[in-house]
Amino acid sequence: MPIKDLEREYLMTALKIKDEPAAFEYIINLIYQRCGIRLHEGKQELIRARLGKRIRHHGFHSLPDYCDFLQHSADEDEMTQVVDALTTNFTHFLREEDHFKFLVNQALPSLGLGSQKRFKVWSAACATGEEPYSIGFYLSEFFPPSSGWDWSILATDISTKALNKAMQGVYPDDKMDSLPKDWLRKYFKKGVNAWSGYCKVKPVVAERILFRQLNLLGSMDINDSFAVIFCRNVMIYFDRPTQEKLVRQLTRFLVPNGYLLVGHAESLNGLNVPLKCLRPSIYQKTER
Repeated sequence: MPIKDLEREYLMTALKIKDEPAAFEYIINLIYQRCGIRLHEGKQELIRARLGKRIRHHGFHSLPDYCDFLQHSADEDEMTQVVDALTTNFTHFLREEDHFKFLVNQALPSLGLGSQKRFKVWSAACATGEEPYSIGFYLSEFFPPSSGWDWSILATDISTKALNKAMQGVYPDDKMDSLPKDWLRKYFKKGVNAWSGYCKVKPVVAERILFRQLNLLGSMDINDSFAVIFCRNVMIYFDRPTQEKLVRQLTRFLVPNGYLLVGHAESLNGLNVPLKCLRPSIYQKTER
């Protein structure tokens, strides 16, 4: 029986959804099974609020009714809607900027890329796109294609809703505050008329980014190797066994001596993984 069928069979038989506590438990288990995120106790209001639109869309009057529908009748698209609603996609341009500076000043120069002038970077939880575009801005400044550099960025996320926003590359003006003024002129097109108050990322960067939907805890159909992988502010939601599984999976896609960057609030201490810590949140692949 396929894995997803086994997961659904477990969820269908393990819980009888008769009231809100059972419904919350069902949703918590569903999100954990689907993407490894453990919604802690106290998230009831968040679950109720974020699933409210789906509940009303199907004409249900309560969360237990909606969960019963998910349990017995919902298709894969509806399950994706649930994941989209409950995965957090907070980000902004140049968030934790020291990582971008490390990328261009230390990580990439240390890998001896000068002869080939070709490399790939992976933004593994790209949310609405600010992270991969920030990577693209820095690479354009320090490794300009006009000087023969051939780089590309893979940007993935589990949320199709977030990816759709990322692929559009359109952001309100108030999102631009963290960017240098000259970058706004160089890398963004200012909206007019109906798009007044918005900016769109120019093709000079956007065309070097490939956006894909991907569950980091599922099978990864990826055939590339990456000089640097950004997987930031994701593992904080996972338990330790899930973190170790994910980091081992990601490390497989790093070039020899490649780098994994995690969020400033995250640590791989205690995990059995083939990486050495250079400084908090920055790790380098080691050969074993």
